[in-house]
Amino acid sequence: MDLQVARVAASRATAPERSGTTTVEARGRVQEARRRAGLRWAPTPWSVNAEVAGSHLRQGALRLPTGVRAPLDRALERGLLTLRGYDRVLRLAWTMADLAGVDSPGHDELGRALFLKKGLIS
Repeated sequence: MDLQVARVAASRATAPERSGTTTVEARGRVQEARRRAGLRWAPTPWSVNAEVAGSHLRQGALRLPTGVRAPLDRALERGLLTLRGYDRVLRLAWTMADLAGVDSPGHDELGRALFLKKGLIS
């Protein structure tokens, strides 16, 4: 799986036109993502993804399927990630799923999280 990220030209970054997302829209997405996370973690001591124990993400009821975790597992086995880094990628993938409005991270969310962590996609 490859994730392509386009470079932004300076002319585009400094152009007077606005992006397609307004501050109000972005705030709404973040509020909805936090609501989703809050509902998911309500029966636990945590309220946001950043607080969740890594062991809970790796071994708990919401453990991601093997097929989804495969790139992350390979990065850990190759020594490209520490266990702490592995957990951080999982937390980020859950946040991306919340922002996308999906119930659980899939290949896209995990791939993006892995890319953002270290540019690690295999």
